[in-house]
Amino acid sequence: MGRVIVLIVATMVLFLNQALAKAQDADIKGKVVNQDNQPVAAASIYLMSSTANVLIKTAVTDADGNFIILKAPKGNYYIEVSSVGFANAKSANFDLGDDVYSVPVIKLTAASQTIEAVTVKGQAPMVQNKDGKLILNVENSTLAAGNNALEVVKRAPGVSVDKDDNLQLMGQQGVTVTIDGRQTYMTGEQLATFLKSTDAAQIKSVEVTTTRQAKDDAEGAVGTINIVLKKNNTEGFNGSFIASGGYGKHFRGNSSLNLNYKKNNTTLFGSYAYTDNKRETELNLERTIANHGKSTIFDQKAGLIEREKNHNYRFGVEQKTSAKNTMLVQFTGNNNEEGGDNLSASFIGPSANITDSIMRANSYSLAKFNRYSVNFNNEFKIDTTGSKLTFDFDWSMFRTASDVDYFYRTETPSGALVRPEEQERSSMPVDIDIYVSKLDYVKPFKKGKLEAGIKYSNVKSDNDLGFERLVGGQWGDYEGRPNHFVYTEQVSAGYVDYSTEFGKWTTKLGVRAEYTISDGNSITKNSRVKRDYLDFFPSANLGYNISPNHILTLSYARKISRPNYRYLNPFRYYIDKLTFQEGNPYVNPQYTHGLSLNYTLMQMFNFTLGTDITNDAMVESMGQNKETNETWITRDNLAKSVTSYLNMNIPYRVGKFWTMNNNFTGIYMHFKGPIAGYYADLGSFFIQANSMHTFKLNNQFSAEANINGNTPFIYNVYKISGRVNVDLGLNYNFKDQKSSLKLAVTDVFRSNKNNINTDFEEFNSKIRQYNDNQTVRLTYSYKFGNLKQQIRRRDSNNEEKERAN
Repeated sequence: MGRVIVLIVATMVLFLNQALAKAQDADIKGKVVNQDNQPVAAASIYLMSSTANVLIKTAVTDADGNFIILKAPKGNYYIEVSSVGFANAKSANFDLGDDVYSVPVIKLTAASQTIEAVTVKGQAPMVQNKDGKLILNVENSTLAAGNNALEVVKRAPGVSVDKDDNLQLMGQQGVTVTIDGRQTYMTGEQLATFLKSTDAAQIKSVEVTTTRQAKDDAEGAVGTINIVLKKNNTEGFNGSFIASGGYGKHFRGNSSLNLNYKKNNTTLFGSYAYTDNKRETELNLERTIANHGKSTIFDQKAGLIEREKNHNYRFGVEQKTSAKNTMLVQFTGNNNEEGGDNLSASFIGPSANITDSIMRANSYSLAKFNRYSVNFNNEFKIDTTGSKLTFDFDWSMFRTASDVDYFYRTETPSGALVRPEEQERSSMPVDIDIYVSKLDYVKPFKKGKLEAGIKYSNVKSDNDLGFERLVGGQWGDYEGRPNHFVYTEQVSAGYVDYSTEFGKWTTKLGVRAEYTISDGNSITKNSRVKRDYLDFFPSANLGYNISPNHILTLSYARKISRPNYRYLNPFRYYIDKLTFQEGNPYVNPQYTHGLSLNYTLMQMFNFTLGTDITNDAMVESMGQNKETNETWITRDNLAKSVTSYLNMNIPYRVGKFWTMNNNFTGIYMHFKGPIAGYYADLGSFFIQANSMHTFKLNNQFSAEANINGNTPFIYNVYKISGRVNVDLGLNYNFKDQKSSLKLAVTDVFRSNKNNINTDFEEFNSKIRQYNDNQTVRLTYSYKFGNLKQQIRRRDSNNEEKERAN
């Protein structure tokens, strides 16, 4: 992979040097008419480089069919035009110098079939930079078809996942995930489960940002990943149907139906998706526990088979009640049932070649996860200058029930029992209720824009773990394991943001205040931890437009990451008899100072240099009992962590049919502080790379390839091995322009593995894990109804669900 990265980087650097060498500024003007010489309004204008066939800038025609592209760099170009109901058209090649260039009138002819909005397929960048966000466009992606949302999100620039499918950004945890700007209200395992059960065919794009404004919630130490769903505001009735089947080690499939109806000022929308997956995880875990000069080695080989059935649905209405007021009400539901069979054998002895005993552990689980959410949003435009008032209310409830049966048999290598067979069982219902309301105000003020708002959230999480074991044929409580934990949290927030422009400079300054009251009550242990604290979170953005093709932005923000509710619960989640996770009610929030410098070249190439300094960082801490041979993981506050990164996003086009987007992130991560009773001072540099390629073979056939991976690195005390992953896809569009067939193969070489080593003081372990990523999928999609140009519907934004667990 190193040679591939060096080759691609060298090619990109050469191209950028050439682009910089000839970058000048000039305007381009033109007009678009139809076959009757009447002006065509709202036509899409694309300025294309004739040498590289890469998209440089875009524009839209006005009511008279005129367009203007400001400050384009010097070079050789042509104009391509698309509009609903017309065939694509383009101008002759022309040279742009230092003066304004007028393009000869471009005439559009009626298309033989008017099906949907025409786009310049394969020429717009797969990754775009807009308003400080890197946007991954996946709406028509072959590799997204039939996949789940998690597989798509982790392909976004700077995004990765750890061994437990927790999302990371720029190599760090503490990411806020939203859908259409609204919080998912989940983290960790529950968020991963939700994303895995969400059909990726419903996703339009994934937006990634590492900066925040005072209007944004302070939660999220690293940044935000926003998933934008497909939806439209087209007059009349339309929809789509998608069915997909795949096979890895087992069959998996999903289907979805999306419907939309708009008449005058009323829009009704709804969607339903069903997923039925079965997948298998291979896990080999080797750990060594030293005790008084003697070592005990545990060599565990496990296989986990998960069966998942999921129903996702959403419906709502958007009503324009007047020329100034728009109201939105929507309901979202998710019903997930997951069963798991975990079979493992641990070979225990003084060395790798000697086995004294074998512990066979079988566990069978059934978990039901139900999530319901109601959102009300009302936007009132106060006047025509841009003043508006927006009110948003969100109610969400999570109901989870998880039952697990454990069977243990410890035997000698010959098969004789060392101790009687053991049976245990647990039941863990989790109820979470979240209420969020907020009010936002925007007003033009003294040549700038003033934004202010307030927000209130109320969260209650009730966890009641029951744990029993079979003794003498009778089930009874397992002393020390059952626990009832109730956590409540209230956050009151207010913010002020002000932005303005002066000359080539832009600035936005703001501050957010959040007052938090929390109460963690372990009823079983009669232990209670109460907190209340007031925090201020300043933010600042300073931009300088050297020219439209050279833009610099310097950003700073203070952020917070609060522990999710599961990490605060002091009871134990058992993986097997000797391995478990334990909550820590005393873990504190972590605070991050984030500073970044962004450079945008030619409105396409994006470079971000940043650093995040986190105090009281929440990290995994380990523990082990030398007498019982138990090993556990908990969360604790490390003294300090510093992460610096350079992200480069470089789109490029090779010839007329090959479009690529290359994203590279160089990261240096350093941890410093006490872990598990010892002092750690560890750091490493590594590279994450993602190269996406689209090949347009003809009007009906296209292909995609995605290569991503990372070099080895150290995260906390874990040494993560390097890995490379290759995905391939082929797409066929039927002549009716309504239906398509997509074939995709993920993890072609079965190389997307999690290999992790720990060699820190007395902690010595090796993990080898493969999550059944190699899959072949076939997906059919069909669009029906009125399929004209689609318009994105606005949605709202909240925060607390992100941490529900």
